[in-house]
Amino acid sequence: MDRLDELERQVEGGNLFAHSALTEQAGRLNEAAAVVNGLVGLLIQRGLIEGEELLAVVDSVREQTTRAGEHATLGVMVRKDRPDEVGPGNDVDCATRLPHCRGACCSFHFPLSVAEIEAGGPLKWDLARPYYNRHNTDGYCHKLDAEHGCTIYDERPSVCRQYTCVDDSRIWKDFDAMIPNTEWLDENFSRAERGPVEIFMDAHQRD
Repeated sequence: MDRLDELERQVEGGNLFAHSALTEQAGRLNEAAAVVNGLVGLLIQRGLIEGEELLAVVDSVREQTTRAGEHATLGVMVRKDRPDEVGPGNDVDCATRLPHCRGACCSFHFPLSVAEIEAGGPLKWDLARPYYNRHNTDGYCHKLDAEHGCTIYDERPSVCRQYTCVDDSRIWKDFDAMIPNTEWLDENFSRAERGPVEIFMDAHQRD
């Protein structure tokens, strides 16, 4: 397993470098967008083009691009916490609710922060979906045990600490009465996917 851990570390480092470079390019694209937007604003201001006509053309092109599957996206996200999001967080009696909610919040995808990525902490990111938290083949966070208990509870990310299901209509039809939103839960857990890391590890364990 040491060799696998080292391989994973190298892959993570390579991906972090690649996506850092892509982020720099995104910054340049933002600058280019600012120039284009400024130019359009100037043309409209001087009466050389009609704003509504331009918006109609842009919407049409955008729709055609999306329909053709040519809309550019990296699918990469890094979380940036606000100062008020790093406190102790919210407490819910999860043990009592698990039979009803199925621990749905631990199936959510969320991006890790730069600090969590660079620290190489216990929560890993999905190599197929940088830099979102990794999931097992059952659709849950890879740090959950068989009883749906968080094995890194004291080290869990701030996004987990701050989340509360009290007002989350995806999970509860009635939080106080513990009536779950079974339709959403069934749909959510039917979408569990196997990532490349899980497939690789399964193949290794069979060898």
